[in-house]
Amino acid sequence: MLRKQILAGFTALLIMVTANGHGQQSMKGYELYSWKIKRNWHYALVPGTNRAKSYEEITAKNSERVGTDALEAELMKIPRGEEVFWKGDAPPGAKRSESRKGIYLKHPSRKRIERIKAICDKLGIKLKLA
Repeated sequence: MLRKQILAGFTALLIMVTANGHGQQSMKGYELYSWKIKRNWHYALVPGTNRAKSYEEITAKNSERVGTDALEAELMKIPRGEEVFWKGDAPPGAKRSESRKGIYLKHPSRKRIERIKAICDKLGIKLKLA
């Protein structure tokens, strides 16, 4: 009998944890960076830390997502209630690498920002422009 109660309690706890969030929670929220190459917007969504990110880290191909749909797919992995800080520029002291020299981090147009903010609102994510 006790075994069934423990199993039922564990199952209920597992269901609550799964329903609460569908991704890994970050202690410092997330940082979002954006830049435009030709006609396409590129995004990088990285876990927040106390240290400044390098250009190589921000623009790494494994972090880079092209287009709003790809960004939305990444945002869907973040638990509800998380904060995303959308950085408008590179961290102080970050140097551009030779391979990514033509990349300038910036916010897109107000219309695009509002579209991505609406996506975040729908997902229960707090988007803050920084």
